[in-house]
Amino acid sequence: MANITTEFCFALDGQGGGEKLDLEQENVFKRKNIWIHIDYKDQENQEWLEEMGLDETVIENLTDEDTSPRYFAHDNGLLVVMRGVKTHKKDDVDDMIAIHMWIEKNRILTLSHRSMPAVKMVSSKIKHGEGPISPIDCFVTLAETMTDSITKAIDKIDDEVDEIEEAVIKTDSFKDKHLRDDISDLRHKIVGLRRYLVPQRNIVKIMKNISHPLLSEDDSVRLRDVYMDLAKAVEDLDFARDHSTVTQEELDSKTNVNLNQTMYMMSIVMVIFTPLTFITGLLGANIGGIPFASNQMGFIFISLIMLIIVIFQIIVFKKMKWF
Repeated sequence: MANITTEFCFALDGQGGGEKLDLEQENVFKRKNIWIHIDYKDQENQEWLEEMGLDETVIENLTDEDTSPRYFAHDNGLLVVMRGVKTHKKDDVDDMIAIHMWIEKNRILTLSHRSMPAVKMVSSKIKHGEGPISPIDCFVTLAETMTDSITKAIDKIDDEVDEIEEAVIKTDSFKDKHLRDDISDLRHKIVGLRRYLVPQRNIVKIMKNISHPLLSEDDSVRLRDVYMDLAKAVEDLDFARDHSTVTQEELDSKTNVNLNQTMYMMSIVMVIFTPLTFITGLLGANIGGIPFASNQMGFIFISLIMLIIVIFQIIVFKKMKWF
Protein backbone atom coordinates (compact mmCIF):
# COMPACT_ATOMS: atom_id res chain seq x y z
CA MET A 1 0.00 0.00 0.00
CA ALA A 2 1.34 3.38 -0.98
CA ASN A 3 1.73 6.17 1.56
CA ILE A 4 -0.87 8.90 1.94
CA THR A 5 -0.23 11.80 -0.43
CA THR A 6 2.05 14.64 0.69
CA GLU A 7 0.29 17.98 0.36
CA PHE A 8 2.13 21.01 -1.02
CA CYS A 9 1.80 24.22 -3.01
CA PHE A 10 4.21 25.70 -5.56
CA ALA A 11 4.18 29.18 -7.04
CA LEU A 12 5.63 28.58 -10.52
CA ASP A 13 8.14 31.18 -11.69
CA GLY A 14 7.50 30.63 -15.40
CA GLN A 15 11.04 29.36 -16.00
CA GLY A 16 10.80 25.79 -14.74
CA GLY A 17 11.29 26.53 -11.06
CA GLY A 18 9.01 27.57 -8.24
CA GLU A 19 8.65 28.73 -4.67
CA LYS A 20 7.09 26.37 -2.15
CA LEU A 21 4.24 28.06 -0.29
CA ASP A 22 2.55 27.29 3.01
CA LEU A 23 -0.89 25.84 2.41
CA GLU A 24 -2.03 27.38 5.70
CA GLN A 25 -1.21 30.82 4.36
CA GLU A 26 -4.33 32.97 4.00
CA ASN A 27 -5.71 33.19 0.45
CA VAL A 28 -2.85 31.10 -0.90
CA PHE A 29 -5.22 29.79 -3.55
CA LYS A 30 -5.62 33.31 -4.96
CA ARG A 31 -1.98 33.44 -6.01
CA LYS A 32 -1.31 33.28 -9.75
CA ASN A 33 0.52 30.52 -11.58
CA ILE A 34 0.35 28.03 -8.70
CA TRP A 35 0.15 24.26 -8.34
CA ILE A 36 -1.71 22.96 -5.28
CA HIS A 37 -1.66 19.25 -4.42
CA ILE A 38 -3.90 17.94 -1.61
CA ASP A 39 -5.65 14.80 -0.30
CA TYR A 40 -9.19 14.63 -1.67
CA LYS A 41 -10.38 12.40 1.19
CA ASP A 42 -9.46 14.96 3.85
CA GLN A 43 -12.69 16.56 5.07
CA GLU A 44 -10.94 19.86 5.80
CA ASN A 45 -9.71 20.01 2.22
CA GLN A 46 -13.23 19.43 0.92
CA GLU A 47 -14.39 22.46 2.90
CA TRP A 48 -11.38 24.39 1.62
CA LEU A 49 -12.44 23.66 -1.98
CA GLU A 50 -15.71 25.46 -1.35
CA GLU A 51 -13.82 28.50 -0.06
CA MET A 52 -11.81 28.55 -3.30
CA GLY A 53 -14.99 29.49 -5.15
CA LEU A 54 -15.10 26.39 -7.33
CA ASP A 55 -18.32 25.34 -9.02
CA GLU A 56 -20.31 22.69 -7.15
CA THR A 57 -20.08 20.30 -10.10
CA VAL A 58 -16.31 20.66 -10.14
CA ILE A 59 -16.05 20.01 -6.40
CA GLU A 60 -18.23 16.89 -6.67
CA ASN A 61 -16.00 15.47 -9.39
CA LEU A 62 -12.80 16.35 -7.57
CA THR A 63 -13.93 14.56 -4.39
CA ASP A 64 -15.86 11.74 -6.08
CA GLU A 65 -15.06 8.22 -4.87
CA ASP A 66 -15.40 7.04 -8.47
CA THR A 67 -11.85 7.31 -9.79
CA SER A 68 -12.40 6.02 -13.32
CA PRO A 69 -10.48 8.12 -15.88
CA ARG A 70 -12.69 10.85 -17.32
CA TYR A 71 -12.65 14.42 -18.55
CA PHE A 72 -14.96 17.37 -19.09
CA ALA A 73 -14.48 20.97 -20.14
CA HIS A 74 -15.96 23.64 -17.89
CA ASP A 75 -16.41 27.35 -18.55
CA ASN A 76 -13.47 28.21 -16.31
CA GLY A 77 -11.19 25.27 -16.91
CA LEU A 78 -10.65 21.56 -17.48
CA LEU A 79 -11.35 18.69 -15.10
CA VAL A 80 -9.42 15.47 -15.70
CA VAL A 81 -9.21 12.23 -13.72
CA MET A 82 -6.33 9.94 -14.63
CA ARG A 83 -4.56 6.90 -13.21
CA GLY A 84 -0.86 6.23 -12.70
CA VAL A 85 1.12 3.16 -11.67
CA LYS A 86 3.40 2.54 -8.74
CA THR A 87 6.99 1.96 -9.81
CA HIS A 88 8.53 -0.11 -7.00
CA LYS A 89 9.21 -3.79 -7.70
CA LYS A 90 7.37 -4.82 -4.54
CA ASP A 91 4.20 -3.05 -5.67
CA ASP A 92 1.45 -4.45 -7.85
CA VAL A 93 1.37 -2.42 -11.06
CA ASP A 94 -2.32 -3.21 -11.56
CA ASP A 95 -3.09 -1.27 -8.35
CA MET A 96 -3.24 2.09 -10.11
CA ILE A 97 -3.42 5.38 -8.20
CA ALA A 98 -6.03 7.98 -9.15
CA ILE A 99 -5.33 11.69 -9.47
CA HIS A 100 -8.05 14.34 -9.92
CA MET A 101 -6.95 17.52 -11.71
CA TRP A 102 -8.63 20.90 -12.11
CA ILE A 103 -6.78 23.19 -14.50
CA GLU A 104 -7.41 26.91 -14.84
CA LYS A 105 -5.42 29.69 -16.51
CA ASN A 106 -3.58 30.72 -13.33
CA ARG A 107 -3.65 27.59 -11.20
CA ILE A 108 -3.80 23.81 -11.25
CA LEU A 109 -5.31 21.83 -8.42
CA THR A 110 -4.42 18.13 -8.15
CA LEU A 111 -5.92 15.74 -5.64
CA SER A 112 -4.99 12.17 -4.74
CA HIS A 113 -5.35 10.07 -1.63
CA ARG A 114 -2.23 7.97 -2.04
CA SER A 115 1.26 9.12 -2.89
CA MET A 116 1.81 9.10 -6.65
CA PRO A 117 5.34 8.73 -8.10
CA ALA A 118 4.56 11.03 -11.05
CA VAL A 119 3.64 13.88 -8.68
CA LYS A 120 6.90 13.42 -6.80
CA MET A 121 8.89 13.42 -10.04
CA VAL A 122 7.33 16.63 -11.38
CA SER A 123 7.60 18.44 -8.02
CA SER A 124 11.25 17.39 -7.86
CA LYS A 125 11.83 18.90 -11.30
CA ILE A 126 10.36 22.19 -10.06
CA LYS A 127 12.76 22.19 -7.11
CA HIS A 128 15.65 21.79 -9.55
CA GLY A 129 14.35 24.47 -11.94
CA GLU A 130 13.50 21.95 -14.67
CA GLY A 131 9.74 21.69 -14.20
CA PRO A 132 6.63 23.08 -15.90
CA ILE A 133 6.26 26.82 -16.45
CA SER A 134 2.46 27.12 -16.22
CA PRO A 135 -0.58 25.24 -14.83
CA ILE A 136 -1.50 23.71 -18.20
CA ASP A 137 2.16 22.78 -18.74
CA CYS A 138 2.07 21.15 -15.30
CA PHE A 139 -0.94 19.04 -16.35
CA VAL A 140 0.65 17.93 -19.61
CA THR A 141 3.93 17.15 -17.83
CA LEU A 142 2.06 15.03 -15.27
CA ALA A 143 0.28 13.18 -18.08
CA GLU A 144 3.61 12.53 -19.84
CA THR A 145 5.27 11.34 -16.63
CA MET A 146 2.42 9.00 -15.73
CA THR A 147 2.35 7.59 -19.26
CA ASP A 148 6.11 7.03 -19.19
CA SER A 149 5.76 5.04 -15.94
CA ILE A 150 2.89 3.03 -17.45
CA THR A 151 5.02 2.21 -20.50
CA LYS A 152 7.87 0.98 -18.31
CA ALA A 153 5.47 -1.14 -16.25
CA ILE A 154 4.10 -2.77 -19.41
CA ASP A 155 7.64 -3.42 -20.67
CA LYS A 156 8.24 -5.35 -17.44
CA ILE A 157 5.05 -7.33 -18.05
CA ASP A 158 6.25 -8.19 -21.57
CA ASP A 159 9.52 -9.44 -20.09
CA GLU A 160 7.60 -11.54 -17.56
CA VAL A 161 5.51 -13.09 -20.34
CA ASP A 162 8.66 -14.02 -22.26
CA GLU A 163 10.32 -15.51 -19.16
CA ILE A 164 7.25 -17.60 -18.32
CA GLU A 165 6.97 -18.79 -21.92
CA GLU A 166 10.61 -19.95 -21.86
CA ALA A 167 10.00 -21.73 -18.56
CA VAL A 168 6.94 -23.50 -20.00
CA ILE A 169 8.88 -24.57 -23.09
CA LYS A 170 11.72 -25.97 -20.99
CA THR A 171 9.59 -27.77 -18.44
CA ASP A 172 8.84 -31.43 -19.05
CA SER A 173 6.79 -32.00 -15.95
CA PHE A 174 3.22 -31.06 -15.07
CA LYS A 175 4.34 -30.79 -11.44
CA ASP A 176 5.59 -27.20 -11.97
CA LYS A 177 2.54 -25.70 -10.28
CA HIS A 178 4.26 -22.35 -9.73
CA LEU A 179 4.04 -21.70 -13.46
CA ARG A 180 0.26 -21.74 -13.27
CA ASP A 181 0.34 -19.27 -10.39
CA ASP A 182 2.76 -17.02 -12.30
CA ILE A 183 0.53 -16.99 -15.39
CA SER A 184 -2.56 -16.32 -13.27
CA ASP A 185 -0.87 -13.38 -11.49
CA LEU A 186 0.33 -11.99 -14.80
CA ARG A 187 -3.11 -12.11 -16.39
CA HIS A 188 -4.53 -10.43 -13.30
CA LYS A 189 -2.05 -7.56 -13.75
CA ILE A 190 -2.97 -7.20 -17.41
CA VAL A 191 -6.70 -7.06 -16.69
CA GLY A 192 -6.16 -4.54 -13.87
CA LEU A 193 -4.09 -2.23 -16.08
CA ARG A 194 -6.31 -2.49 -19.13
CA ARG A 195 -9.39 -1.66 -17.09
CA TYR A 196 -8.16 1.92 -16.64
CA LEU A 197 -5.83 2.42 -19.59
CA VAL A 198 -8.50 2.04 -22.24
CA PRO A 199 -10.70 4.90 -20.92
CA GLN A 200 -7.56 6.93 -20.16
CA ARG A 201 -6.44 6.53 -23.76
CA ASN A 202 -9.88 7.60 -24.93
CA ILE A 203 -10.00 10.81 -22.89
CA VAL A 204 -6.53 11.86 -24.08
CA LYS A 205 -7.66 11.15 -27.63
CA ILE A 206 -10.55 13.59 -27.13
CA MET A 207 -8.42 16.23 -25.40
CA LYS A 208 -5.77 16.32 -28.11
CA ASN A 209 -8.43 17.26 -30.65
CA ILE A 210 -10.53 19.77 -28.72
CA SER A 211 -10.32 23.51 -29.09
CA HIS A 212 -10.00 25.11 -25.66
CA PRO A 213 -8.50 28.46 -24.59
CA LEU A 214 -6.18 26.70 -22.12
CA LEU A 215 -4.71 24.32 -24.69
CA SER A 216 -2.15 25.70 -27.12
CA GLU A 217 -1.02 24.00 -30.32
CA ASP A 218 2.12 22.82 -28.56
CA ASP A 219 0.01 21.30 -25.74
CA SER A 220 -2.12 19.46 -28.31
CA VAL A 221 1.01 18.07 -29.95
CA ARG A 222 2.33 16.83 -26.61
CA LEU A 223 -1.06 15.29 -25.77
CA ARG A 224 -1.00 13.63 -29.16
CA ASP A 225 2.29 11.99 -28.19
CA VAL A 226 0.75 10.91 -24.86
CA TYR A 227 -2.17 9.41 -26.76
CA MET A 228 0.15 7.49 -29.10
CA ASP A 229 2.07 6.09 -26.13
CA LEU A 230 -1.17 5.08 -24.38
CA ALA A 231 -2.53 3.52 -27.57
CA LYS A 232 0.67 1.49 -27.93
CA ALA A 233 0.47 0.56 -24.25
CA VAL A 234 -3.03 -0.83 -24.72
CA GLU A 235 -1.91 -2.72 -27.84
CA ASP A 236 1.04 -4.16 -25.91
CA LEU A 237 -1.32 -5.22 -23.12
CA ASP A 238 -3.60 -6.93 -25.63
CA PHE A 239 -0.60 -8.74 -27.10
CA ALA A 240 0.62 -9.72 -23.61
CA ARG A 241 -2.87 -10.99 -22.78
CA ASP A 242 -3.01 -13.12 -25.94
CA HIS A 243 0.59 -14.23 -25.41
CA SER A 244 -0.16 -15.34 -21.84
CA THR A 245 -3.27 -17.18 -23.07
CA VAL A 246 -1.19 -19.10 -25.61
CA THR A 247 1.38 -19.85 -22.90
CA GLN A 248 -1.39 -21.12 -20.62
CA GLU A 249 -2.68 -23.35 -23.42
CA GLU A 250 0.84 -24.65 -24.05
CA LEU A 251 1.21 -25.51 -20.36
CA ASP A 252 -2.21 -27.20 -20.33
CA SER A 253 -1.26 -29.14 -23.45
CA LYS A 254 1.98 -30.34 -21.86
CA THR A 255 0.11 -31.29 -18.71
CA ASN A 256 -2.46 -33.28 -20.69
CA VAL A 257 0.26 -35.02 -22.72
CA ASN A 258 2.17 -36.00 -19.57
CA LEU A 259 -1.00 -37.14 -17.89
CA ASN A 260 -2.07 -39.19 -20.90
CA GLN A 261 1.38 -40.80 -21.12
CA THR A 262 1.23 -41.71 -17.44
CA MET A 263 -2.26 -43.17 -17.77
CA TYR A 264 -1.19 -45.05 -20.90
CA MET A 265 1.77 -46.68 -19.14
CA MET A 266 -0.44 -47.60 -16.20
CA SER A 267 -2.90 -49.21 -18.61
CA ILE A 268 -0.09 -51.25 -20.22
CA VAL A 269 1.05 -52.44 -16.80
CA MET A 270 -2.52 -53.41 -15.88
CA VAL A 271 -2.93 -55.34 -19.16
CA ILE A 272 0.32 -57.23 -18.53
CA PHE A 273 -0.52 -58.18 -14.96
CA THR A 274 -4.18 -59.04 -15.53
CA PRO A 275 -3.53 -62.64 -16.80
CA LEU A 276 -0.85 -63.10 -14.14
CA THR A 277 -3.31 -62.05 -11.47
CA PHE A 278 -5.83 -64.48 -12.89
CA ILE A 279 -3.31 -67.36 -12.77
CA THR A 280 -2.14 -66.60 -9.23
CA GLY A 281 -5.74 -66.24 -8.08
CA LEU A 282 -6.70 -69.53 -9.64
CA LEU A 283 -3.71 -71.37 -8.15
CA GLY A 284 -4.43 -69.83 -4.78
CA ALA A 285 -7.84 -71.52 -4.52
CA ASN A 286 -7.97 -73.86 -1.50
CA ILE A 287 -9.31 -76.91 -3.35
CA GLY A 288 -7.88 -80.18 -4.57
CA GLY A 289 -6.34 -80.72 -7.99
CA ILE A 290 -4.20 -77.57 -8.05
CA PRO A 291 -1.26 -78.21 -10.47
CA PHE A 292 2.19 -78.59 -8.88
CA ALA A 293 0.68 -78.41 -5.40
CA SER A 294 2.79 -81.39 -4.22
CA ASN A 295 5.77 -80.77 -6.50
CA GLN A 296 8.85 -79.24 -4.86
CA MET A 297 9.67 -77.44 -8.15
CA GLY A 298 6.10 -76.14 -8.51
CA PHE A 299 6.91 -72.51 -7.62
CA ILE A 300 9.72 -72.41 -10.17
CA PHE A 301 7.52 -73.94 -12.88
CA ILE A 302 4.70 -71.44 -12.26
CA SER A 303 7.17 -68.52 -12.20
CA LEU A 304 8.66 -69.63 -15.54
CA ILE A 305 5.17 -69.96 -17.05
CA MET A 306 4.26 -66.42 -15.96
CA LEU A 307 7.58 -65.05 -17.25
CA ILE A 308 6.91 -66.64 -20.63
CA ILE A 309 3.44 -65.08 -20.65
CA VAL A 310 4.90 -61.63 -19.90
CA ILE A 311 7.52 -61.97 -22.64
CA PHE A 312 4.87 -63.09 -25.10
CA GLN A 313 2.67 -60.08 -24.19
CA ILE A 314 5.53 -57.64 -24.65
CA ILE A 315 6.35 -59.10 -28.09
CA VAL A 316 2.70 -58.84 -29.13
CA PHE A 317 2.39 -55.24 -27.82
CA LYS A 318 5.54 -54.16 -29.67
CA LYS A 319 4.26 -55.66 -32.94
CA MET A 320 0.99 -53.81 -32.39
CA LYS A 321 3.08 -50.65 -31.63
CA TRP A 322 1.40 -50.04 -28.31
CA PHE A 323 4.77 -48.88 -26.95
